[in-house]
Amino acid sequence: MILLYCIYNSMANSARFIWHSIIVGGGASGLFCASKYAAPKLLLEHNARPGAKLAVTGGGKCNFSNLNVTERDYVCQSKHFCHAALAAFRPRDFICILEEEKIPFDTLQNGQLFAQNAREITQLLVRRARTQNTDIRCKTEVLKIQKENGLFRVTTSEGTFYTANLVLATGGLSYPDLGATGFAFRTAQELGLKVVPLRPALAGLRAPDPLKTWCRQLAGNSIEAEITVGKRIEKGSLLFTHEGFSGPAVLQASLYWQEAMPVRINFLPGTDVLAWLQKNKNNTACFSKILAEFLPAKITKTLLQENDVRAADAKKETLLAAARRLNALSFQPTGTSGYTRAEVTAGGVDTVQFSPASMECKSIAGLFYIGEALDVTGRLGGYNLHWAWASAAAAARALARR
Repeated sequence: MILLYCIYNSMANSARFIWHSIIVGGGASGLFCASKYAAPKLLLEHNARPGAKLAVTGGGKCNFSNLNVTERDYVCQSKHFCHAALAAFRPRDFICILEEEKIPFDTLQNGQLFAQNAREITQLLVRRARTQNTDIRCKTEVLKIQKENGLFRVTTSEGTFYTANLVLATGGLSYPDLGATGFAFRTAQELGLKVVPLRPALAGLRAPDPLKTWCRQLAGNSIEAEITVGKRIEKGSLLFTHEGFSGPAVLQASLYWQEAMPVRINFLPGTDVLAWLQKNKNNTACFSKILAEFLPAKITKTLLQENDVRAADAKKETLLAAARRLNALSFQPTGTSGYTRAEVTAGGVDTVQFSPASMECKSIAGLFYIGEALDVTGRLGGYNLHWAWASAAAAARALARR
């Protein structure tokens, strides 16, 4: 490592300058990693500016962490992989940075932590990275990565660079309009690493016909509901869309949904629809009016369709069908709303190939993967950005010792 610093100091006279480390990706994890250790490093970003996605997260307010974060808030094939990094970097650690920089933030009742302006977070990370000997180069596309003679050769649109340590922080496939690509995954495969199948997550669910037709009629309406996917039950706001369902409860459920899995929705959690309708079996009003105190009549009428009949005239089969549709509507989504609307990418480079304490690859010395590129996906509510900080900090600690 002493040799590397000597080469760095004679950079102007060196035909083949070797960086201590190169970070590919100027998003949340890449910038934070660069800001956490002082060795001379190069950060390569293909966008015109770093932190493009970070600047628009949380509706421009950046849900940067959650006070309640635990490893149980993440989906990963290696069950306990997240533990070490999360234990070493807590929400309070990021709060201390904001307090030090006098950047205001808000704490919501459910533990979510929001900056008042996402761009302040981006500017903070860029500023701190630069003070830590980081050369940030934007509009630089990485074309190929190879390892030769103990060094990584990084071929880019702006030339070829060499480094002893390489950090892949290019994120997933979500937000393609902001420059997201599958570079981290393609590179992993080229280097012989396994990638867990990718899928959009924290996304809306598309409904099949005729359910989609009903959803279109209700698009824009929101209610409290309960979503069941496999053994997971998510409670919260559900939003009807032109494609099917969205809203926080549905986004959370999508994290656990796999293709061909059925989904069950309870539009009236806490209310036994069958018991209520039976109680009103002699009522001459339609079901939608009888249930109006629990659910807007328009929503009930649209969901029940032909089963919205007068209670006094309802046959047993109609009664059961109506109760099922409101308390346990089961359907198989035709897919999610896709990467363009997904908050994150589930799946990624298999974590079993990496050290949970440092994020370094076990089989390729000097190679680090951090953030969303790894097979670690958090729930909605600040967990994914917290993983960006925690995994980046873990890699930075290891890099600082070299």
